[in-house]
Amino acid sequence: MHRKLNAIMFTDVQGYTAIMHEDEQRALALRSRHRELFNALTQQYRGTVVQYFGDGTLSVFDSTVDAVECALALQKAFREDPVIPVRIGIHVGDIVLSEDDIMGDAVNVASRIESVAIPGSVFFSGQVNDHLRSQKNLETRFLDIFHFKNVEEPVPVFALVHDQLVVPERKAYVKTNSHAHFKNGRNRLSTNRKILQWGGLVLLLCVLVGLYITFAKNGESPSPNGDALRSIAVLPVQNLTGISENDMWCETITDDLIAQLSDRAGMVKVVPKSLIQDYLDQGEPLQKMATALNVGYILEGALHHSDSLYNLDLRLADALERMYLWSERYDHVSGTNMPRILQSQASGAIAAELNTHLNSTNVASLPRPADNKDAYELLERANALTDKMDKESMYQAMPLYQRVIQLEPNLSDGYMGMARIYTIGGLIWGVFRQDESATRSKEYLEKSMALKPTLEASQYKLVTKFFFEFDFEYSEEHLSLVAILPPFPDGAFYAVYNNILGRFDEGIRYAENYIERFPEAGNGFAQMIRAYFLSDQWDKADSLMNRYDAKFRHDQFYVRDVAMVHLNTGNMESFMEMNNILKTNFLDNAAVHLYYDAIEMHYKGEDPKKIEEKLKLLQEQYDMGMAGSPAWFLAMYHFYTKDDVTGFQWLQKSFDRKDVEILWLKTEYQLQRFKKAKDSRYTKLYDQMHWPE
Repeated sequence: MHRKLNAIMFTDVQGYTAIMHEDEQRALALRSRHRELFNALTQQYRGTVVQYFGDGTLSVFDSTVDAVECALALQKAFREDPVIPVRIGIHVGDIVLSEDDIMGDAVNVASRIESVAIPGSVFFSGQVNDHLRSQKNLETRFLDIFHFKNVEEPVPVFALVHDQLVVPERKAYVKTNSHAHFKNGRNRLSTNRKILQWGGLVLLLCVLVGLYITFAKNGESPSPNGDALRSIAVLPVQNLTGISENDMWCETITDDLIAQLSDRAGMVKVVPKSLIQDYLDQGEPLQKMATALNVGYILEGALHHSDSLYNLDLRLADALERMYLWSERYDHVSGTNMPRILQSQASGAIAAELNTHLNSTNVASLPRPADNKDAYELLERANALTDKMDKESMYQAMPLYQRVIQLEPNLSDGYMGMARIYTIGGLIWGVFRQDESATRSKEYLEKSMALKPTLEASQYKLVTKFFFEFDFEYSEEHLSLVAILPPFPDGAFYAVYNNILGRFDEGIRYAENYIERFPEAGNGFAQMIRAYFLSDQWDKADSLMNRYDAKFRHDQFYVRDVAMVHLNTGNMESFMEMNNILKTNFLDNAAVHLYYDAIEMHYKGEDPKKIEEKLKLLQEQYDMGMAGSPAWFLAMYHFYTKDDVTGFQWLQKSFDRKDVEILWLKTEYQLQRFKKAKDSRYTKLYDQMHWPE
């Protein structure tokens, strides 16, 4: 036995058993012709027939392109009289070969892909599709994502496009108890049950897109020379107590921290306050200051108090890596010795953290992507695909990240990429089952943070803690620290967070910050419009929509959220226009899009049976345990149509499932009538959420 990377092809004659029952001679003739053609064409395209089993075949190819071209030639030949209805599935992967058999997960995947194919077509996996990108003569079409039995990861499935092949439309499939399959003619297939519809949680996507852009555009970091590695800038501790007399205490704490770090951390250089203040007075970004002063570390601090208790918040940042290494809060009852007690508690911890980091940097720094050219190139491709934020691209990125992890297991970036996909693809798009997305995102995030605790990873931890676990305590503690220390945090997540909690002034403030930095992104405008609408400032929301609807009509995040505002303000023409944009430009329906369709059909007075089809698709997503908040949107539809009994039944299911959208329970417009009336069905759920103050 030996291992080898091969393209694996399975074929099967559709309905062969039924043909045998009807006409045994015809069935035997078809099988004989099938094998004759298969032998000849497999040999022509340099393949190897491994096994015949009844009316099916298993073969392998050294070249993925040869396998696909062979499949095309086979289907062309099978079209001639007498027509042979054959399904073909192809996958590429590592297999174990013996004299008369092959084994491995890749074989199972190829077999599963063949089982969902339709006669006259050629179906293959995303890995095969990657191998065809440079083949301009081979056109492909992404169909959808399949969860196959005994296959750990979901599989993106593509079809070969050719005028002599049956080519199904995207998403046009049904799912039976045994397997998913296509049926009936070219370009139109049965749609009794659609699986893996896109979930509608774009609010989280607004957060994550903003986070990624923020970190990608922070500018160049200083060169990691020896002086920079042992230099630190202590920013003036901010006085957030509201008492001007405490300015002196903040200055004293700053001075003491500078002195203590010079003695205890063994720093080559602690930047003088005067130089730092010059940059702060000019409004220069901290990154530019670190570059100009050749600083390796930045210490940020703020003093605030509640009643008689003073708190000192500190964060230590690695300026070279643009990540936070450490943060802590120190408490002490007020008194004349308060400043020195606080700084003495803090400086020892900071010095220890610096020495730990310096030692780990000097002894054995972790491998970076550039150390391995293949890993670097794979990582670049995977990140570019993930940044597109659509289901097909994310599934193409997954095997690339997995390969990066295999090549560089001590590199955090591969794990971070997988964490992003399971977070975004799970909670936002509903690609995965909800429990799977929560578990996998947490696992990959923990692996990434163990290798390299970056600011990006800490932000993702906040996002997952809030949206996956509804951990308000963690979120509030995190926000109380990052919101008061420079640099000002990304606005998208914090705008969403405050809108969810009904802190609309804060939501507007964070949205404004996001817009200032990213004026060409629709996220900030959408959250500002939502904040104005939810705080009953409809005139301001309407003014912004009149101004920006046209500009951001191709921004799915803007369109999704603003369509909700148009709907709830009764502006149905604009709502339907937004919904049409979603259906036209964004091919994969999210749960929220199914909800919008059902609302529009209800408004137009269309056939109730057609509306029921939309609602049935949402219910199927719920029954399958998919993310995407299908129960929430079913509840919202029934509340819109004033079927409150059914609405509350689905709202309870949304609460029990921990749909992400249930976090809008406090401020969702359609629920305000129940909130004002103190409806017991609503207050029962509301009280169980344990909202922060």
